[in-house]
Order: sequence, then C-alpha cells, then structure tokens
Amino acid sequence: MLQAIEANDFDEKKTYQAQEEEDTAFFDDVRKIELLHFIYGHPSIEQIRGSPQGILKAIDEYGRTKKYLMNVDDDKGRIVADLIAG
Repeated sequence: MLQAIEANDFDEKKTYQAQEEEDTAFFDDVRKIELLHFIYGHPSIEQIRGSPQGILKAIDEYGRTKKYLMNVDDDKGRIVADLIAG
C-alpha cells in the first residue's frame, strides 16, 4: 500500500533544478554531454566507476545541483517498485 507523503515531510535537499523555459529544446541538447563531464570530473569518480548505484547517485546529484534532468530518484523509485509489486 502506498503512503501519502506530506508536503512538510519533503526533504528540501532533494529539490531538482528548475526546468528551463518552455521554448527551450530538450531533444538533442547538450545536457547529456554536460552530465558526462560532471560524472567524469566528480571527486568520487574512482568509487563511481563500475558502480551502477554510484552512477545513478551522480546523475541524481547533477539533476539537483546543475541542470534540470528528468530522473527517478530513490523516493520515486520506491513508489514505482511498490506499484509494480502491488
């Protein structure tokens, strides 16, 4: 059974960057390249390398700290997993 998450329970550190203007193209933009540069330049690159969990955390960090990026983080992932297991 899914639990409702109250707005006051939301962890503000998990807020993503705002999405760019509506007229901004999102197909074939440079965010993928910027994301690669972010990951390869990450201070924890040696721990990230070869770690799917580490890579996903770095992608999530990019979406929270750099540029808007559609992403399924731990909280949303748990909701989706619960729905599938339902």
